[in-house]
Amino acid sequence: MTSVNQELPNNIEAEQQVLGALLNDNSLAYKITGKLKAEQFYDPVHQRIFANLIGRINADKLASMVTLKEDMASDEGLAQLGGVGYLAKLAGHATASFAIADYAQSVAEMKRRRELLEICDGVRARINADESASVSVADLELFLHRQEPEGEPRSMSLIKAHTQAIQDAVDIQSGKITAIPTGLSELDEALRLARGRYTILGGSTSMGKTALALWITRAAAREGFGVGFVSREMPERDLAARMNSIDSQIPYKAFDRPMSQNTLQKVTQAAKGQEFLPVEIFSARVDDMPSILSEAKKLKHKWQPNGNFKGLGLLVIDYIQLIKGKGNNFEVLSAVANDLKQVAKDLDVHVLALAQIDRKMLESEDARPKLSHLRGSGDLENAPDNVVFCFREEYFLQRKTRPTKTEELADFIADLEASKGKMEIIIGKARMGEVGTVTVGCDMGTNRFWNLATTQDMEF
Repeated sequence: MTSVNQELPNNIEAEQQVLGALLNDNSLAYKITGKLKAEQFYDPVHQRIFANLIGRINADKLASMVTLKEDMASDEGLAQLGGVGYLAKLAGHATASFAIADYAQSVAEMKRRRELLEICDGVRARINADESASVSVADLELFLHRQEPEGEPRSMSLIKAHTQAIQDAVDIQSGKITAIPTGLSELDEALRLARGRYTILGGSTSMGKTALALWITRAAAREGFGVGFVSREMPERDLAARMNSIDSQIPYKAFDRPMSQNTLQKVTQAAKGQEFLPVEIFSARVDDMPSILSEAKKLKHKWQPNGNFKGLGLLVIDYIQLIKGKGNNFEVLSAVANDLKQVAKDLDVHVLALAQIDRKMLESEDARPKLSHLRGSGDLENAPDNVVFCFREEYFLQRKTRPTKTEELADFIADLEASKGKMEIIIGKARMGEVGTVTVGCDMGTNRFWNLATTQDMEF
């Protein structure tokens, strides 16, 4: 294990050359755009200097010793290094600015080495703790996926891309490639949950995220898709009760109370009806990306396609902000958001990750969620192929103060009646489709959903 006294891999001189080159010539930033981030620097002061320089340059502002001195006047770390004198040293010693891309590559390489050592230490700790080797293997796989591929082509001819797209279209038409069904034909028409892709399902508390995820889980399983369900919010028995409510039509809250013989019989029959659904709920110990990938790979191996059974097709994460990782909350969430995209590709499954949204939206006049409401990291918006929100106007209207004026009260009551038993599924991002809203019927007590245009999906 890495000694606490052993200095981790770094190249301070390369960091100084990068910073000095940018101080001397802001236009050199284009050579390292997208190749180097502030967190890849070893020295924390260098991280803050780089972030300041790049921030100003990207905003088309001058970045110089003068601006740095002003912006970082209260930075104790810079003061300890010599303040403006250190900045002058950086600029003066940058004698090979033409090689800034090479120095940036060295800085990034040192960061990769530090990460690999950290992961190896974690692997050693898991082995010493007699944990499963598959989790450690998954941890290493995730690290490797995050690295820049070497020796792989970075481009593809247009004709080859056309060939792949046309082949996919042929496979879809023939039924060889099928999307994960949601159990709502209107939603399926608007949004395709294809294998290898990744969707964020966002919403505030009590909007019905988990209810909709369970409905989709049931629909997918009934059509022969295996489903892995990672629940970080509630135990397995609570999820089972909610799933049972869909078929028994007994409100899930009744499961915590004494039942009549007739009610218990309905619950038992519903459980028997769901007995052979290919759904696996991951235990509470599956709480980080390596363990999620490890368990999902086991399911992928266990569930081989056979006849009408299509193998593992859907992985549900409830919910993404509760997945553990290394670093502060922003760093963890950013890593998880991007890793889930890689999991979808590697396992050829659709990943449906639930996400809490910013509570400040509740204070606005129109509480309908937007992409900017996703809480914790911009990668929640950027990484997934689709971003979908749950919104129930009924929930908000029930909690509003009723107007006292007769005309306003009549409008309020009309709006409340019109919103009862409805959920707006707002498609805020669709990489291969269109944004829009699909309104469906819902019963939150039993986790049931149906198309409003027809009652055929209600089954009651």
